Amino acid sequence: MDLVQQLLLLSEKLYQTLEFVEEDKDEKRDEQIALINKLLDARGQTIEKLQAVSEHPLRGHEQEVYLRDLNHGIIERLHNYKGRIREDMQQLQVSMKSETRYVNPYSHLQNLDGTYFDKRE
Repeated sequence: MDLVQQLLLLSEKLYQTLEFVEEDKDEKRDEQIALINKLLDARGQTIEKLQAVSEHPLRGHEQEVYLRDLNHGIIERLHNYKGRIREDMQQLQVSMKSETRYVNPYSHLQNLDGTYFDKRE
């Protein structure tokens, strides 16, 4: 298989994988991230092989414009996916903070500075 065709297939698969983000975040997210990483690694290796063959392997190729558009779409979807993960992490931190306030509601009122206990009578 031609390296450009291999790059095209990997890019399309990655684009489609990022299109259908699983709504069941807890169980499927780790599997989906592993798949995305695997596709990105394979795509990166293919790009390195293409660059080893020539300096500008896609220049003048019939699929050049399509691959560039696909690449922009992949980058945009990766940023969106990263943003969703960041939002979930922030929401988790807020819920953990509120949980600790629920467990010890007076923790912010504890003031230990200036306290000195002397053992002498």
